[in-house]
Amino acid sequence: MSEPTSTLADLIKECKHPLKVSFIFAPLEQIFTLAVGYEGVFPTIARYDKMPEDLNLAVLRLLPEFDVKVKNSQVTKQNLKDNGKRKVKSIELEKTIKSNNKTKKVKFAKSLI
Repeated sequence: MSEPTSTLADLIKECKHPLKVSFIFAPLEQIFTLAVGYEGVFPTIARYDKMPEDLNLAVLRLLPEFDVKVKNSQVTKQNLKDNGKRKVKSIELEKTIKSNNKTKKVKFAKSLI
């Protein structure tokens, strides 16, 4: 595979939101996972059998698949929809939902059984 010609700084210039890059190592399975994305948007994921020699290069190869322009518009639409705030359920609301979901006993007439 050829080396990418652009640098990481060039690729992230188009990012309008904080870019989250995570690298996860599962020691039991010997799997290395690299994820690039925005918070609240499904990231682009790559898995490796061995540790990539250069993580910068790995991110450079993965970032074009993330399609920054499309994800920018997705996050912008989400922020407009949520009025720029995260929606969190209140504790009182969860309590009322749980109390409304109690199981009800149903009695059958003996003639139906």
